[in-house]
Amino acid sequence: MKYTIAAFITLLLSPLSALSADAIDAGAAGKQKPNVLFIVSDDLKPLLGCYGATWIQSPNIDQLAARGVLFTSNYCQVAFCAPTRFSLLTGLRPDSTGMYLNPPRPSDLLRSLLPNVVTLPQQFKNHGYITHPLHKVFDGRTVDSGHDRISWTVPYGPWKLAAGEKPAPGGYQNPVTKLRLAEAEKQGRQLAGPATESYDIVDNAYHDGGVAHTAAARIREFAKNQQPFFLAVGFVKPHLPFIAPKKYWDMYDRTKLSLASFQSLPSGSPHDLGFYGNLGELRYYSDIPKTGPIPKSQQRELVHGYAACVSYIDAQVGLLMRTLEECGVADDTIICFWGDHGYHLGEHGHWGKLTNYEDAARSPLIITAPGISGDRRVTAITEFLDLYPTLCELAGLPVPAHVEGKSLVPLLRGDDVALHQAAVTQVIRGRGKNATMGWSLRTPHHRYIEWRPVDLSDDKPVFSGDVGSVELYDYESDPREEKNVAKDSRYVSVLQQHQALFDQLLKHLPKRTQ
Repeated sequence: MKYTIAAFITLLLSPLSALSADAIDAGAAGKQKPNVLFIVSDDLKPLLGCYGATWIQSPNIDQLAARGVLFTSNYCQVAFCAPTRFSLLTGLRPDSTGMYLNPPRPSDLLRSLLPNVVTLPQQFKNHGYITHPLHKVFDGRTVDSGHDRISWTVPYGPWKLAAGEKPAPGGYQNPVTKLRLAEAEKQGRQLAGPATESYDIVDNAYHDGGVAHTAAARIREFAKNQQPFFLAVGFVKPHLPFIAPKKYWDMYDRTKLSLASFQSLPSGSPHDLGFYGNLGELRYYSDIPKTGPIPKSQQRELVHGYAACVSYIDAQVGLLMRTLEECGVADDTIICFWGDHGYHLGEHGHWGKLTNYEDAARSPLIITAPGISGDRRVTAITEFLDLYPTLCELAGLPVPAHVEGKSLVPLLRGDDVALHQAAVTQVIRGRGKNATMGWSLRTPHHRYIEWRPVDLSDDKPVFSGDVGSVELYDYESDPREEKNVAKDSRYVSVLQQHQALFDQLLKHLPKRTQ
């Protein structure tokens, strides 16, 4: 198994098809079941008003949080698109799936690696739900062209927008940029556009607005036919490039935007910035320096673009919430809103994801459900693995035996319980025989990271018992992760406690040899 980090691939929204007879029959079989609206936003860190970022304009997501339960300490399994979605939707940890990075090209890795696994949407399909994917739910590089056909009762495409609306073309809309990219394509050259775009255009002329309008049409159709649905809506923003209609850029004054306050690696870090990819994804874009630091003026533009994209996605979430209300199904629908992982906006000098630091590992999660009181915050540590059993329990479905997460329903109901001693996030660097894996344990007040050599040259990873390096951060005294205290004599007992917990939670690894 050989994976490399692939550049972002924009998947275009296709035109639409009619519902299958199987889907209609499935709906007729279970009208009393709660619907599920499953919304994922790509590369979204908890930079939202409801998470304390008061300068961000996210009124619709904030309203969703007020209606439901917000998880303040939720963590992804891998801070990268393909593996974190692969893990969440199969209910298995990356060490169980073997998926650690974005594959270099589309292929049906899901069914080749896990031929018999029942995915989250497949479990709903198997119990009478209409399941329908809209755009990026799985990462398209890991499934068949039908987005794992067996998981869905409504095919992955083509789709049609509501009457009178035009399909979203996706990508850049600035005429100069479009012309330049089109000419390069004619010449057989690969050419990147700029990292940002602010163009005065309606929401659904860009990709995510088109996805939202399509999702709204699907909600109206399902509600009209009284069909219980599992509608999975995948928005690509705020993933690079930071493209959003001009009105969302106009919500912010760039001169007043703050930059990351700590733009260096922690003192005592065992790595340098090159270890984390040298901003590889960002440097792909035409207006970004290929080496060296990002100028402060450009940092502000990037922060501005990210914020505009967050507000753009917020508006699309608002459209879906209004549609549920208008169709009279809001009170009968579970809404699960999540960002697939966090994102560095200059923190630690990094722009992007794929680290084990807080900015990449921590992810937003908001759940509303019938019978669950709203406007509450859960501070207990949770993981994305927990979503599979949670949604099953909320809908009254059995949880398959293979699922490795824990249901969040006790926390949703207000029980004072700790489901996890730590959240496990992991990152791999390198490939073949010379890869390095870092497993991170996030406990309530600390993060412990252990790096070991891993051989990925065969079908299954071969883990080493040798420890290359360790990191320990104390969030009570050092919330920005400025100092690795693993070698600080004052933290000997804390280090030992976390290593014992590491051994307990990661029993599949060889015993530590140093």
